Amino acid sequence: MRGARVVRRLSGVLLVWAVLAVGGVSPAPPGAQTSRVAEAAPADAVQAPVRVRLGVLGTVTDAGFFIGMDLGYYREQGLEIETVLFDSGARMVAPLAAGQLDAGGGAHSAGLFNAAARGIGLKMVADRGQSTPGHGFQALLFRRESVEAGRLQNPGDLRGRRVALAAAGTPLEVILDRWMRPYGSGLGDVELVELNFGEHAPALASGSIDAALSVEPFVTRLVDERYATLYQRSDQINPGHQVSEVFYAAPWVSEQPEVGRRFMVAYLKAVRFYNDAFERNDPARRQEATAILTRNTPVKDASLYERMAMPGLAPDGRLNVPSLNNDQDFWLARGTQQTRINLDEVVDHSFVDAAVQVLGPY
Repeated sequence: MRGARVVRRLSGVLLVWAVLAVGGVSPAPPGAQTSRVAEAAPADAVQAPVRVRLGVLGTVTDAGFFIGMDLGYYREQGLEIETVLFDSGARMVAPLAAGQLDAGGGAHSAGLFNAAARGIGLKMVADRGQSTPGHGFQALLFRRESVEAGRLQNPGDLRGRRVALAAAGTPLEVILDRWMRPYGSGLGDVELVELNFGEHAPALASGSIDAALSVEPFVTRLVDERYATLYQRSDQINPGHQVSEVFYAAPWVSEQPEVGRRFMVAYLKAVRFYNDAFERNDPARRQEATAILTRNTPVKDASLYERMAMPGLAPDGRLNVPSLNNDQDFWLARGTQQTRINLDEVVDHSFVDAAVQVLGPY
């Protein structure tokens, strides 16, 4: 990889410090944990509900899952949702390919596209997070002391410095490079440090890193507690960037397409409730959605939902395919993705299109 720096992993001991520093936010535990959401079939249902094994990350971008379960939208479709908690979307790929999960929510990556090129069995079927205008839930942060000392004023000053991100080969890499390009530099000119979002605070405080690519609610917490200053949000540098998706296991798609369509009806109904709450600012729905998310995600401070940038969730569920192609162009040029994939063979909009036929336009 031309000009690439070694990606380093700082000590996991910082995680303990991070949990104490970023109050009200607890990262998902390592590996996966299983819990069952008991959604009994409606009283007039003839058949028992169909079980769907769903991989979740427990973040706000899972709003379409959690709102739908809490409000009974999946139950209305005759579905019983069994959630499996993961600490990263990358860990869902193998269980989806093996048929151990039916569906899941995570982010595309160079690794996922490499797996798709090898014929791994999964489909990208719906949006789960975009940086649409006003929804820049990802951001570039600078260490406050470096800014106040005048050493770090813009992305051009990051050359040769240490920048944290949760994982290499993800959409965060793409937007960091885009921030640096106007200053005659790029991703290969920084030293990338892989750190969980919760570890950014102690690393910034100690000077172990100079900048961080973070997501909400960590962005708001890091600025509030003066670990960092906000340079810019992702919707300002790359509006409409496709960040996260809903995946279906290919065997599930072929064997139970009708169940997949019913699942999507419930998911988009919940996403539209979310948009009523946080896009159209319906007071009652905002209050209810906030209560659901505080119960089901690590963001337990309800006041954060009034101040942080919420993810953009497409009410028609369709993915920004040109954005996905731009990301794979970047990873191909960088050498982290070996083979171009035909996204028409990986993206399947038939489920969201069928759901919109049921629900009507938003």
